Amino acid sequence: MTFFRQAVLENATMGAIAPTSASVARQMAALIPPRPGVTVLELGAGTGAVSSAVGPRLGSESRHLAVDRDPVLLAVLEHTAPWAERLLIDVTVLSDRLAELEIPQADVVLSTLPWSRFSQEQHRLFLGQITRVMAQDGVFATLAYRPTRLIGRSRAFRAALRSSFGEVLVTSTLWANVPPARMYVCRRPQPDPESPTTPTD
Repeated sequence: MTFFRQAVLENATMGAIAPTSASVARQMAALIPPRPGVTVLELGAGTGAVSSAVGPRLGSESRHLAVDRDPVLLAVLEHTAPWAERLLIDVTVLSDRLAELEIPQADVVLSTLPWSRFSQEQHRLFLGQITRVMAQDGVFATLAYRPTRLIGRSRAFRAALRSSFGEVLVTSTLWANVPPARMYVCRRPQPDPESPTTPTD
């Protein structure tokens, strides 16, 4: 009920009509490597649909950083994912805030952000933040909902993914989700050319 209430209140920024399904959440969490000391960064944690699947995959000394900009949704994670470190952060300042908190790079980044709602400039900005906080051998996974797959912004997002990562894999349609979605699994983050940390000659 918390998710649906916030979806109505935050219609401009919440792109899903229902939480991510349990089976899709498990598919995303399956990308977490079975080793100790893994840092998992979840963007748009919401009420914990994906968070709940992350917990059982965490090895010893691993961390689950659950990020959302809605304090109401984050508060729910205290019950649905009590192991998660809840971080009230806007993705636009993600790298700076994680650096301030002395949080190392993430090995796995999982996201259910509503990409079709964002402009091309936001795509570039958000993905630049994500590639900046990822380990070079890390993995980024996100969802794109099928009804919006052919919208101009969705096409722009796919192009932004391909310019931000050396490898972009797309799953077949995940019909168990509402609405149906495809998952993008991305590796080999590319340097953001506009990042102030990018080395120059």
